[in-house]
Amino acid sequence: MTASSSHPAAQTSAEQSGPDLSGVRIALIGAGNMGGPVARAFLSAGVAAENLQIVNSTSASSERAAAELGATAASRSEALEGADVVVLGVKPYQVLDLLSEIRDSLPAGAVVISLAAGVTIAAMEAALPAGMPVERAMPNTPIAVGEGVVGLMRGTSVEDAQHALVHALFARAGVAVDITEEQVHAFIGAAGSLPAFTYLIIEAMTDEAVRLGLKRDLAASLIQQTVRGAATVLSETGAHPAAAKNAVSSPGGTTVQGLAAMERAGVRAGVAGAMAAAADHSRQMAGD
Repeated sequence: MTASSSHPAAQTSAEQSGPDLSGVRIALIGAGNMGGPVARAFLSAGVAAENLQIVNSTSASSERAAAELGATAASRSEALEGADVVVLGVKPYQVLDLLSEIRDSLPAGAVVISLAAGVTIAAMEAALPAGMPVERAMPNTPIAVGEGVVGLMRGTSVEDAQHALVHALFARAGVAVDITEEQVHAFIGAAGSLPAFTYLIIEAMTDEAVRLGLKRDLAASLIQQTVRGAATVLSETGAHPAAAKNAVSSPGGTTVQGLAAMERAGVRAGVAGAMAAAADHSRQMAGD
């Protein structure tokens, strides 16, 4: 697995400028819960608003999404005409039907990117004309604020320059890594679904802080900052989580008492179980 140098903390000034994407034409079909954040990442990377064309199920929905994102609403035929990249932001069960509908309208050489779990590259390639370049992208929602993770899977007909373009489009998403389709199930457990698990933990911590006597806005601020800070310590120092945990666990102190309570409650097993459940469902969706 190789990572791009797209994370802000790892970029040089030259890398931050990146390639000029202002002329890249993108058709985004489905700007919903995941398509919307992807659109924001593309715009942040330098795609021009007039070249990011949004196609939702109705023209009114397209207009609303485009206005919210700062992009351009278009009909499907308008968006596909001359597109360099076609992003499928629809539900997994809709992907293959959509491909069959648009296959004859896709410009030659356009890269098709699916955001859907459970639909393999082989299945998409079989639904398209031979040699059509296809990629899968598994983003998580924090890409909307430039702090997400994207797993990229490259199809058999994708050229190096096309793959580099896909990486460039996600350069402001956070971190983009190349993974295999065999790794995507673990990726979903470790990154795709993980924001929701983290939100649940933060919610529980906030509620408990309120029960212990803090006002809710203060509790939320303290906990969110501490979670952010703890993750930053690990990413910037390279410390192992166990070593970082032990460094703040004085013998007989408050922290070790809390850690012991977490172990008795099965927090570690619960987190592992949630990640495994997400990965297992991804395998089922793909028919593995």
